[in-house]
Formats: sequence, C-alpha cells, structure tokens
Amino acid sequence: MNASISIALAPYNGEKYLREQPDSILAQTIQDFELIVCDDCSTDSTVRILREYEKNDSKIKVWLLASKIKPNRM
Repeated sequence: MNASISIALAPYNGEKYLREQPDSILAQTIQDFELIVCDDCSTDSTVRILREYEKNDSKIKVWLLASKIKPNRM
C-alpha cells in the first residue's frame, strides 16, 4: 500500500483507552493513510486488541518490539 499519509501509534499497556485511537483515525473522511502501530512489549491485552484491528483493516500494520525500549539519557 502506498498511502499518502502515515500515522504512528506507540502504545504501552494501553488496553483501557486503546480502541478510541484507531476508531477515531478510521472514522476520518480522508482514507488514503496507513496506521503503523509499534507496541513496546505491553503486558496487558493491548497486542490482542491491535491484532483484531490489523486483521479487519489492511491500512493497519502492527509491529511488536522484541524488547522494551529504554529512554536515551544524555
């Protein structure tokens, strides 16, 4: 898919409010976009929810990190 717009989400243990984000994005009038979701090793049902969205809409791509990203300290 060559979308004109790429939208990124980076949830972590976001099951409580997660559905509001993709639902809002999918409800927009502009449909020429891709939604890239990169989960940072959630331990709740975030991944299951994301996989449901990915299965039902080809514009959604879910990436799962193999290990938690630690903040870069300068």
